[in-house]
Amino acid sequence: MARSRTAPALAVTSFVAVFSGGACRPLDAFAGPCVGAGCAADRAGDDRFDSADEAPGDGDLGGEKGPPGPPEGCADLTREGFQALDAFPDIAACGGGFSVPGVLRSDMAPTCDRGAGNSAASPDGAGCAAVDLCAGGWHVCRGAAEVLLRAPDGCAQAVPALTADQMLFFATAQHSEGALECNTTTGDNDVFGCGNLGVVLSPTGSCAPLNRALASTTAGACGWNQAEPPLGPWQCQGGVDSHLHEAAIITTTGCPGQSCSWDSRSIGNSDKGGVLCCRD
Repeated sequence: MARSRTAPALAVTSFVAVFSGGACRPLDAFAGPCVGAGCAADRAGDDRFDSADEAPGDGDLGGEKGPPGPPEGCADLTREGFQALDAFPDIAACGGGFSVPGVLRSDMAPTCDRGAGNSAASPDGAGCAAVDLCAGGWHVCRGAAEVLLRAPDGCAQAVPALTADQMLFFATAQHSEGALECNTTTGDNDVFGCGNLGVVLSPTGSCAPLNRALASTTAGACGWNQAEPPLGPWQCQGGVDSHLHEAAIITTTGCPGQSCSWDSRSIGNSDKGGVLCCRD
């Protein structure tokens, strides 16, 4: 639900490290050598995708408990945004569809063995949750604070150059009680992320550095025409109060069989974005 857009800027003072070989080292030590379709090997034979150790607990957003995952960060081994692995080793914009509702739930666990993604065998994401767009060892980014930590310039590199306007939205698991005001603990009102699709957020507001949102004032809608059928696949369908809980119910199921259209091209469920994935 969109109302006020101004609030104090979000401050982040956290330091993140991972434990390896008896010592702590920064996450950027895991930067990988390549990104994109050319890096994709036979996924079925790649033990980086072993999900045997996954055991999300209360509040876990699908992070894998185990060794670091593949450097691309996306389950299909292709990134749509934050494409430079050396500059962004710990955050990736991963495109594709998902049909299991929500980007902000306490039970955010993979439901299709991380088989989602617009370059995957099932790009529409049938039977997949949002976290299935992220590779093992990665999770849906938890919101503004984590995005700022992993990408100090915020959303600047989330959308590739020359991308058509109103084309991409990458969601995060950001809490909000509404009015486009972000917080760190409560609420699933509105969906926040990076991209060039959705309500433009204040660069100095409580949701910074996130720059876009899907925020509805009407039940059964996500609140942005270009995101929803017949122009895009994002859907926020639910009961009479669904406009107060978009982050818990959102899917990308509105354009089956490339049935939508935008910017003179056919649009399917795997188009117009996905989620931001962050390294565990």
